[in-house]
Amino acid sequence: MILAHLTKHWRARRRQYKLSSWLLCIARSLRVLAHYRAHRALCRLDVVRRYVALPSNDDLFHHLSHRDYLVKGLAARDRIACVLAHYRFEEATFNSAYKHAVYLAGGLVLWQRGAGEHDFRIMLAMGSRMNAEGDLIITFFADGKCLHRLSFSWIEGRVAGLPRAVVPFLARNQGRWTDSDDAFAAFEAAFPHNSPSFFCFAAMQGIALALGMTQVVGIKSAAHVAYDPASVKHFANAYDGFWKLLGGVETARHGYLIALPFYLKPLTEMAAKHRKRAAKRRAHWREIGDAARLRIEGSLRAAPAPQQQFVPACAPAEARG
Repeated sequence: MILAHLTKHWRARRRQYKLSSWLLCIARSLRVLAHYRAHRALCRLDVVRRYVALPSNDDLFHHLSHRDYLVKGLAARDRIACVLAHYRFEEATFNSAYKHAVYLAGGLVLWQRGAGEHDFRIMLAMGSRMNAEGDLIITFFADGKCLHRLSFSWIEGRVAGLPRAVVPFLARNQGRWTDSDDAFAAFEAAFPHNSPSFFCFAAMQGIALALGMTQVVGIKSAAHVAYDPASVKHFANAYDGFWKLLGGVETARHGYLIALPFYLKPLTEMAAKHRKRAAKRRAHWREIGDAARLRIEGSLRAAPAPQQQFVPACAPAEARG
């Protein structure tokens, strides 16, 4: 079974990689055999066997086939522990309708709204196997164009240096591509003075709160799998800077700890002329967070624990409102 999955991956990548990259891909993925028992346990999980490992997925073991996974420099044993923790959590937590939507049907709609002829929606789906920045992805679409992506995995708290069983680890925070100018213009017209990145994080917050989680971890820029010292400003803004806007506090290992609900500057501390638009921005985030929370609560295998409503608390003065 494991060899069959590896062979499928090697054949798929042969058409996509040049020879040297293909041979390197084979060498990396062969590490799966060195941890045979752990990967046999992974393959036996119902969520993997019935959903993740179906023919459309040509890289079941992407946690080892890539140069890095989730965090730059993460050891093979820790990568395996992370992927097992993620899919064991998915299996134990969510029902079959969730798994079908996320892994087979293109994604679970967390929030959707129409504005005139335009359609806006946030989807939760299986992460791309062509990168290793999280096994799940939250995507904000405007008229079918991606305006933002937030990728994450469920990991054991110890990996992030936290005394918690499982936390969401946010490993990618990526904006739009250049072909989305018209879609972004439609977004700005429908949601003035707002940001797709905050829409995605509001959905992430709704997911976490539905599961009784009050913290997430966002990856440090220097720990990102694609970190490039030549682009330090870009990575710092996209990661460290964004997590700090949400009230994130740097942890000892790999990331920023962000308390939920994420912190916001009190409206009373803002200039009067900015309060109305800030309140409108927050109303959109609250709508998205509540929609995502309700969708996830309806996707659980067991009844969810009592949850607090999506009501942001007060933040340090530098936090965005």
